[in-house]
Amino acid sequence: MKFKIISICFLVALFFSSCGKKEENIIKQKDIFTVTIEGVFAKNDKLQIFYLVEGGEWKDANSVFRPVYASNEMQKIVINFPDKVFPENIRVDLGYNTTQQNVTIKNISIKHNSKIINGDFNAYQKYFYSNEFVTWDPNYFGYKLSTINNQYDPFLMGNNELKDELQRLKY
Repeated sequence: MKFKIISICFLVALFFSSCGKKEENIIKQKDIFTVTIEGVFAKNDKLQIFYLVEGGEWKDANSVFRPVYASNEMQKIVINFPDKVFPENIRVDLGYNTTQQNVTIKNISIKHNSKIINGDFNAYQKYFYSNEFVTWDPNYFGYKLSTINNQYDPFLMGNNELKDELQRLKY
């Protein structure tokens, strides 16, 4: 009888002590949104990734900068958006270095927690369109970046298909 009482007391104590520890061990999961770009940038530059939030507009406050170091090898650039930012659309500015003449992009993938929009092996092209400063160069097999009327602003803008996919990631 004493053994049963001691066993019950031990189990009750173990239960209450483990409940308290579970609360301590719970780690709040961040709402992580990541854009990964794989490409070749022959000159030092910086990428700026804009995110359009509901009711917002394209502005520097809603963007993230990443330096890109010159390399003739494919490099992976990972850009994390601030916590709890969920964009309705994305714009990838391909740089500010006006001497950067060509860029090769292999992948633009977008990930929200465990869900992904896989843009690898040029699949990203169905989600983005280029502006007038970016043209396809079949000889280079990449993008040619141009200055037009003394202006330089090459970017890839998310299209309606990307907007739909971003909404899918939300749920």
